[in-house]
Order: sequence, then C-alpha cells, then structure tokens
Amino acid sequence: MNNSIVKKESAKNGLIELFRFLCSVWVAYFHGFFPVLSDKFNGENISVDFFFMVTGLFFLKSVEKYIEKPLGEGVLFLSWGKVKRFAVPLAIAALSILYCNIAFPLEFNGFNWPLSFLWFFAGQFVYSLLLFLIRRKIKKLSYYNIVCVIIACVCISLCVFDLKQFYRVARGPGMIAIGILVSQIPKIKLKNERISLLLNSLGFVISAAAFIYLAYLPGADTGRAHLFLCVVCPALLYFATALPVRSKFLNLLGEFSVFIYLAQLPILLHHFYVSRDTRDQFPLFCVCIVAMFIINRIVNKKKLIK
Repeated sequence: MNNSIVKKESAKNGLIELFRFLCSVWVAYFHGFFPVLSDKFNGENISVDFFFMVTGLFFLKSVEKYIEKPLGEGVLFLSWGKVKRFAVPLAIAALSILYCNIAFPLEFNGFNWPLSFLWFFAGQFVYSLLLFLIRRKIKKLSYYNIVCVIIACVCISLCVFDLKQFYRVARGPGMIAIGILVSQIPKIKLKNERISLLLNSLGFVISAAAFIYLAYLPGADTGRAHLFLCVVCPALLYFATALPVRSKFLNLLGEFSVFIYLAQLPILLHHFYVSRDTRDQFPLFCVCIVAMFIINRIVNKKKLIK
C-alpha cells in the first residue's frame, strides 16, 4: 500500500508543483501577508488562473474511468473525493471566514475578498462537475475539445469586455477548458533526444520568464493580461509536462501551496483583533502553514518525512 502511494506521488511533475508553490506565495504576497506589502506584483490574477489551468490539465485523465460508471460515482469523486485530502484545513479556513464575516466588516472597495478564498475552491468543484457532465454526454473527444474551445473563447470574451459583472465567475471555467485543451496537444518528439530536450527546456525557460514577467506587471490592464496569459500559461504547462522532472522536494512544495493559501484565513482573526500591520503577522502566518500541514498529515495518516 505504501509503495503504491509513493509511486503515485513521485509521478507528479516537479516543475508544475514548483509553479503551484510560487503562485500560492504570490497570492499571499498580493494579500499583504508577507513582510513587504504587495505594491508591485499582480499575483492574484495570474496565480488563480494558473491553478484553474492545472486542474484542467489533469482533468480528463482523472475522470476518464468515471465516464461509463454511474453518475453518482463521478460526482462523489469530484466533490468529496478531492475535499477529503484537506478536510481539516478547509474546515478551519471556512470557520475563520464565517466568524470574521460575523464579527467584522470585511468588504474592501465593495468586495469581500476573504469569501473569495472559498469561492476559489468551490468554483473548481462546480466547474469540474459541469465539464464532467458535458464529457459524459459527448463521447467523442474531438467534439468535446470543440466545446472546450467555445467555452474558453466565451469566458475570455466576458473577462475582457465586461470585467465588473463576469470577471471572477468567468475566469474559472475558461481556464479549466484551456487546461483540458493543453492536455490533448500531442508532444513533439524528435529523433535526436538531446535536441528534443534542449528545445523543450528552452521553451519552458522562455514561457516561465514570460509568466513571471506577467505577474510582476503592476497595475496591468486585466483584459490584456488575460490574453497574454492564455498563451503563456498553456506554453508553460506544455513544456513542463514535456520535461518529466521527478522530485520529492518539489512535490512537497506543491503540497505546501494548498496550506499557504488556506493559512491566510485564520490570520484574519489576528489581523482584526490584534494588529492591522501585516508585516507583524508573517511569523504567525508561517506557524499556521506548518500547523495545518502537520494536522493534515496526521489526519490522513501520512508520514511527515518520507
């Protein structure tokens, strides 16, 4: 049993796990929980979209075995099957949000950003379920890809042309659809393995540099950033999967990304009760991350060190 678990975890792509970690750090930085306040990075938008694309990248492979099975099994897999891995941290985060919304006025410029944390997780399940139901109806993968192209185009258009009304709702399904499409692009393999490795490495470095540059653009036009993102992120994922980097350390960083994201919510209690200077909360933020990680490992009966 343990060998199968290790084998499954080691099959992760270390490069994608690394960028998941960087994206979670950018989210925390953007929200001001790092020592230097986020006045430069455009981390929230690009990082959240990247998470959705990664969900889409592995979506078809994960749900393919449920296409012919009873509907309930697929729905259960996409809901509870994913949540149970992080049930305790998610519960802590949800209770933190609930209490903070009761005790404090949390709207900033008319937007309740703490609630957006839960919407991010809930949105993934809702969008994934929708795409799963479409996949069950459309048996031919080529037709399904056409539907994904239409979904991506419609959602991106809504994001670009009507940001206030549709921006946050339309981003998720559009990015998941793009991730699904990227997963269907056949890998280019040259006869000369060294040249193939060189080209894939070069493609990854260029797309990674563009990805980081997009995140660094302060006050960038959201619509234009999304159009660039729809080219850069798929390229990054494509070349990353072409370079199957296996690393337990990078896998651990990828796992930490979930707790970096969730640990920001209990900090809200300290933020409103004790201090509004987020730089003073960085040590507490780190403690919350490690505590959530350890609790989750104990609950799921995983070894802390493999």
